[in-house]
Amino acid sequence: MLDLSDVETRRQLKTRLYPYWHPILRGRHLGFYRSPLGQTSWIARYKRKDGGYRQFRIGGTDEAHAANGRTHLSFEQALLEAQNVFSKNSLRSIDPDPPRSKLTELNYCPVGSVYTLGHALKEYLEWKKLSSAESHVYVIITLLNRHVLPRLGTIGLEDLSVEHFRACFQHVMETCPSKGRKYSGERQPLKTLDGETLRKRKRTVNVLIMIVREALRLAWENSKTDNDRLWRSLKKFPNATRPRMVHLSRAECRKLLKCCAADLRNLVKGALYTGCRSVELLRMQTCDVGRDGFGVYVSPSKTHTPRFVYLPDEGMAFFLKMAAGKAPNDLLFTTKNGAPWKHHLYRFRIAVKAAKLPLGFSFHGLRHTYASQLVQAGAPLSVVAE
Repeated sequence: MLDLSDVETRRQLKTRLYPYWHPILRGRHLGFYRSPLGQTSWIARYKRKDGGYRQFRIGGTDEAHAANGRTHLSFEQALLEAQNVFSKNSLRSIDPDPPRSKLTELNYCPVGSVYTLGHALKEYLEWKKLSSAESHVYVIITLLNRHVLPRLGTIGLEDLSVEHFRACFQHVMETCPSKGRKYSGERQPLKTLDGETLRKRKRTVNVLIMIVREALRLAWENSKTDNDRLWRSLKKFPNATRPRMVHLSRAECRKLLKCCAADLRNLVKGALYTGCRSVELLRMQTCDVGRDGFGVYVSPSKTHTPRFVYLPDEGMAFFLKMAAGKAPNDLLFTTKNGAPWKHHLYRFRIAVKAAKLPLGFSFHGLRHTYASQLVQAGAPLSVVAE
């Protein structure tokens, strides 16, 4: 993603038929456009409900060669003007809704004297909120709302059978992946699916089986039902959790770093030196560097367990450089402007494409790369796992 806030960067952009876009929110962008005559403008656009975009000119830019008599706006001024336009009442009827906050509850209200599967899942969710990370709870809510509750939520536990679950899980496996909260296609027979697609859908079903099984077991342990045969009979699909692990060689790592802007390059280096997840890096503070020794402290995230990552001299020097001049509670990894990261995954995909790496390579692949490099260096597998 280009830094359109920098005047010198914009001056180096070549003339083309469409603007250079900077994302503001989902479906909303601020663009920089240079006409064939050399005139430059700020362009805003928003996505309509039919999937197309509508764009309009905000004003001229603050570059020196802007024509006299035009409105000269800096990047910050153009950003505010675009946000003001997006918030107008006249656009609300055609502008898509802004991004919604994450769901925190199931789309089911347990009522009545019959103890249904919905009751069991509701109680299970309340327990998981106490014992699991927020991201894991969100996955549970999303999967149950989309697949299980609409089909099985109102059925009493005494009336449930394995056949109910078989039909439900088959529907999940035959349903195309979703985009947002809508399905992206029609159902597909299992025999038409390729091996990798089938594996991914089996993995989704395995997650559902685990959730439903634990909810039924919890209900049985709490004496809400005397039937333990149902949860004992739910078995996961074998060999569904082994995707192809993509990791980079050292040469590929260097190519990737060359295609990253300076701020993104620091984030990628942090992942390669530590093997941390992106959320762990984005939460890392200056005080975490050298906190408990020659390395970095990693706050609890997915597993609720903190840990300490020891670093080689080169890695420690990098993190000390990142922490230099910052207050103890300042974020270690920020954008060029010092703001918290919001679009690092989008920019990372652009860098991966520019480096001509496998398009399926994700930021999490840097974590696999870290583990692979440790193994190649002779570290025992038990140490790598820890």
